[in-house]
Amino acid sequence: MHKKNYSRISIIIFVVYLLLGFSSTTYAVEYGGIGGRPANPDPANPRTESIFVHTISPSNTVGDAIRLINNTSETKTLTVYGVDSIVSSGGAFACAQKADVQNGSGSWIKLSKSVVTLVSLTNEVIPFSITLPANASVGEHNACIVIQEQKAEGSDEGKTGVVLSFRTGIRVAILVPGEIVRKLEIGEVTSTKKENGDISFKPKVKNTGNVSIDATVNIIIKNTLGIKVATLGGQYPVLRGEESEWNLDFKKPFWGGWYNAFYTVEYDAGVNAGVGTKSGEALTMLSANPIRIFSMPETTALVIEFLALVLILVLIFLAVVAHKRSNWIKNTWVSYSVAEGEDLMAIAKKHNVSWKLLAKVNKLKAPYALSTGGTISVPPLVDQNGQK
Repeated sequence: MHKKNYSRISIIIFVVYLLLGFSSTTYAVEYGGIGGRPANPDPANPRTESIFVHTISPSNTVGDAIRLINNTSETKTLTVYGVDSIVSSGGAFACAQKADVQNGSGSWIKLSKSVVTLVSLTNEVIPFSITLPANASVGEHNACIVIQEQKAEGSDEGKTGVVLSFRTGIRVAILVPGEIVRKLEIGEVTSTKKENGDISFKPKVKNTGNVSIDATVNIIIKNTLGIKVATLGGQYPVLRGEESEWNLDFKKPFWGGWYNAFYTVEYDAGVNAGVGTKSGEALTMLSANPIRIFSMPETTALVIEFLALVLILVLIFLAVVAHKRSNWIKNTWVSYSVAEGEDLMAIAKKHNVSWKLLAKVNKLKAPYALSTGGTISVPPLVDQNGQK
């Protein structure tokens, strides 16, 4: 292969920043200071500040515009074009390549310019139209308007021949009116233990309707006492007819142990809901059977837990001994009359018991003086045959 051919190799760094339009408001999608945003956002729908949202009937045309931005210190030449949407791994939204055949909704987009040169710190509004074919099916169709930096051929001459072409894409959501179906089905959730001890959950959701749906996906982690220790997830778009999955990591807990993971999906099933709009109806909640996981404690936690266990066992042992001794004293000790000249030490020795225990049971305090004829509790005398 000739060196000239190497110079034409492009490594596409594909940045789709506003494709899915999360809840945060974003005003431009850009990489390295170049990019664009919708030029005519709807004030009533914050999502239109980051994606294009249009309702169009078959055979009809609507107009809009994209604002191209150059925030760098250099003059940039940008190529702008429409492409079909594709589904990436895990059911996520992505944009097709320019070289691909555009036989979907990407072919409905016609821009007034395909190449724009912007000097440093300037922007330009580029009008475009979206024309639906007569046979466009009811439901949501997605496309992309892609902005790509154009580099003059030979600009990297004398180098190894790799040209970087930075690309950003803005989602175009087109709704064809009719019988709208908004329905999700909750899938399974699996867990995998990572090398660092973290646990990665992979929940799945399938969209069986004909429009994309923003789903709030949550995995709630509770310990064996039912106390919530973590909530994983967030709001994610699920494309029509697709099954989406996400990797949600639960950081290895210091104390380790057994945990229950509860998987839920919440979404707006009202037919009047849309991209950036709500139906006003109660949200639909889906849930799956909880899964049980185990995490090994950290080494330090394991040592602490072992020592705590030993301490608990010692306390239990002491409690049992104390309980048995209490029962022994209550059920077997008898009343004893102090003879003349006897002291506590002599009585303790006579009854084969500790003088300290004798003083404690009888609530005697130093100097432990006894009165002749007074009575105290003592264990019964036992003869050589073990008889009382």
